[in-house]
Amino acid sequence: MKQKNFVIVRTVNGIKYASFIHKEINIKGYRCFTSDIYNLKKLLKNEKLFHRNTIIHTRTAHPGFVYKTLKKLESQGYSIINQPETIRLTSQKYLSCKYMLKNNLPCAETVKIKKELALDFVKKNLDKWGKVIVKPLTSKGQGEHAYCFWKENLNELKNILTIPSGEVICQEYIKYYRLSRVIVIGNKALSDCVFYDEPGKGWKCSVCLNPKIKLYKNPPEELLNLAEKTAQIFGSEISFIDIFSTEKGLVLNEINTACSLIIHERISKINISKHIAKYLLSKANKESA
Repeated sequence: MKQKNFVIVRTVNGIKYASFIHKEINIKGYRCFTSDIYNLKKLLKNEKLFHRNTIIHTRTAHPGFVYKTLKKLESQGYSIINQPETIRLTSQKYLSCKYMLKNNLPCAETVKIKKELALDFVKKNLDKWGKVIVKPLTSKGQGEHAYCFWKENLNELKNILTIPSGEVICQEYIKYYRLSRVIVIGNKALSDCVFYDEPGKGWKCSVCLNPKIKLYKNPPEELLNLAEKTAQIFGSEISFIDIFSTEKGLVLNEINTACSLIIHERISKINISKHIAKYLLSKANKESA
């Protein structure tokens, strides 16, 4: 059988990190192409990249157009990593939380609701939850439209109406002291590539495009095991799993599949893109055997 080709599907602006993976695959002597989701079909046609000779690695995620495009290609026989159903589940935060709870994974209680009804919902659930998080169904930047409400700031409830979607999710606030990101490739956590941030005086923190994240040295097995279990349940072959540490134990925050890891590589001094490329090449070798 002929050698496999690879296509990295990036976000519209996410050129740089996709190029890292591209380079690692090229070094091993394989043809690799990069495209955004909108030009993917054109690339496949022009370069004669058929389902028999091509593996697609998607680094963009959305439950709408991205999912539908990848699902159609999957139905045509293309091997896609991560698989479209994983993309659908992980990129829509309500579906993601619902799936976690269905599979007995620790997750905050989460409700999907029309934006206009969310204001009253917050007021009614403050006694039960203490604080309520309100955010879009899909990520909108670095938590740009995510809000936290408690009894003392109810005068800010109208901020909910600025969220650019008809529906939002209302979520129980998790009182945490650390947010960790675990890199999981092929259901195996990279123990040298675990990162964390702490909320300080606010309620938010970030382990994504945050230059101040720290390397979590000697992370506990419990953290790694939860990340691996989550990846396996979601069928997520390459993922970056964010987990809250609380006084009562670990709670999942979210599963990411499309983030840049440039900051993470700099802090850990680990070539994560090389690990990703190695996994993709191993999949090609299995399919060619």
